[in-house]
Amino acid sequence: MSNIKCSKYITIICLIFGLLVLFSIGFYVFIQKNNIHTEPVANDDAIQKTAIKEEILKEKFLNPVQKYYKENLEQDETNFLNKAKKSKDNDLEFSKLQMKLIKATDVLNEKYIENIDVNDPYYKNNWVKIPFVEGSYFYAVNSEYLLNKYGKYLSDAYNEWLKFILKRETVMQDGGLTVLPDKLREYIIFLEKFTAQNPDFVLIGDAKDILESYLMTYLEGIDNSPIFDKWNTRKMRPEFKESYEKFLSENKDSKYYSMVEELYNKSKENDFNWDRDFDAWLYEYHKKYFAH
Repeated sequence: MSNIKCSKYITIICLIFGLLVLFSIGFYVFIQKNNIHTEPVANDDAIQKTAIKEEILKEKFLNPVQKYYKENLEQDETNFLNKAKKSKDNDLEFSKLQMKLIKATDVLNEKYIENIDVNDPYYKNNWVKIPFVEGSYFYAVNSEYLLNKYGKYLSDAYNEWLKFILKRETVMQDGGLTVLPDKLREYIIFLEKFTAQNPDFVLIGDAKDILESYLMTYLEGIDNSPIFDKWNTRKMRPEFKESYEKFLSENKDSKYYSMVEELYNKSKENDFNWDRDFDAWLYEYHKKYFAH
């Protein structure tokens, strides 16, 4: 009997010991799970706080142009890009974005012209650049950036347009030409063909306006780039004469050929001199072609 009782006690003790072991294992696993669960949260909080601090620090050192971009333009670029990736007809929406960028440079030139830092790497390859014209820097839209970033989402016509804008940059400044008259001739011929071949281009109105402006300047001159040297030699300036001759020899299919021919031949009759009688003829000539 005593052996049987002893055996029962041993069995009970073993069961209790086993339960204790199982309880210990379960408690350990529970603690470990809790640790594993809570540690990443702590890490995530730390990472998030660090990221916020870094963002605040970046914002603190943004130059005024970067800040203006982030507040007024960044979302527009992002929205366009997201839509453009899903569409094949993006010219209209892009023209709105481009116009917004152009207007932004007007604001920058008005408010932040004194903050220009030509050595800031932000301007090396970004939406805005800093050209140097006639002794001063100014903000301008970087057409090369637009072409490289968005060209693949735009029509062939818009790509041509951006390349043209990139080439021409500033043609007139402070009442004078910044290019030779023959470069103006090349732009006129390009725009004449471009407007004829792309009548439905989204910026066709702008293209025609620029074409008319260039043609008027080419055949009338402007204040600081006159066709005739009225105060010294009183003759047609050689760079205009040479360009007209090139127009007449190379651009016979242009619809503006007769206009150039009329001005050139009348000037030739007068030995390319400017005088009061010739000036009266010029007045009537300009009125016939450019008066609105």
